[in-house]
Amino acid sequence: MKYTLYIPGLTWPDSDAGPELCKDLDLPALSTLLGRGRLQTATLGAADMLCHSLGLARPALAANLAHAAALPAAASWLIADPVNLRVDRDRALLGDIGIMNLSQDEADALLASLNDFFAEDGLRFYAPTPGRWLVALPHASDAEFSALPDVIGEDINRHLPKGKRGMLWSRFLNELQMLLYTHPVNDAREARGEPTVNSVWFWGESDAVQPIRPPSPLQSHDALWQQLAADHAVDAPPYAFALPSGHAALLVHLDVAEAAAQFRDVWGWREALQRLERDWFVPTLAALRRGQLSEVSIRSHGRAGFVSQTSRLDLCKLWRRPLPLSRLYPQ
Repeated sequence: MKYTLYIPGLTWPDSDAGPELCKDLDLPALSTLLGRGRLQTATLGAADMLCHSLGLARPALAANLAHAAALPAAASWLIADPVNLRVDRDRALLGDIGIMNLSQDEADALLASLNDFFAEDGLRFYAPTPGRWLVALPHASDAEFSALPDVIGEDINRHLPKGKRGMLWSRFLNELQMLLYTHPVNDAREARGEPTVNSVWFWGESDAVQPIRPPSPLQSHDALWQQLAADHAVDAPPYAFALPSGHAALLVHLDVAEAAAQFRDVWGWREALQRLERDWFVPTLAALRRGQLSEVSIRSHGRAGFVSQTSRLDLCKLWRRPLPLSRLYPQ
């Protein structure tokens, strides 16, 4: 069977620092798979890699999520995910629902205030789940938005709305941030020492559902993957490699290193890579050698992103030296 591992965060987001941060990591199984196989650079963003994995043309996902939640029809949809903004030195960083324990009651109370405030602008907010909000638009936004997966942990000033009406949507962001800042839900969260929902992130605008055709069965813990591919029975991956059965191909989405990479947690990232080596790369390489897998593909996005493909026959090509992770970064 063909076995694909998509591992966001496998390469460090800042390519100038990446080689130094991982040069002494002992990852022999990963290095063997990368060196013996066929390697192509793929400097895609996280949202583009998500679309590639799910067979989508572009990260215009809002209508798909609205359809999956059985929401009323609208001229256009935007994802409006709850986020936490914080100032870090000289930049503003964004954290998503992964750092918050938000209840449905809290989400509903926050959205009730947003709907009252933005009713005159024709915006209607919905919260199908506490961590995934959507907004129905009376017409297309005429703005350009950066996808949330590409912005988490990054300086948001580089990703504010652009386009013909980008300034209007930046104004909307400022207004809702002021509203959320003084909201009783956030007062209570702050009193409990929990991150506040002090903004939302608009992205994924679409007016029609895109067909989703994953190239193979999927395993993922990620709520967005599960929501988008709900019709395709997305299972959670195991905690360590387990030989899959009943499939000719399988795509496993492993986010073990993603958060540490996004928030530049060097030690957490290095520990995650060592855990991936032990729990995934070593047994995957062993299964490939035994012929239990016919091909292993590894994918990662970012400035040092790549796609590798290694067959059992490739393992016999001993003249192909193992390739350390540090060699993948652009010079």
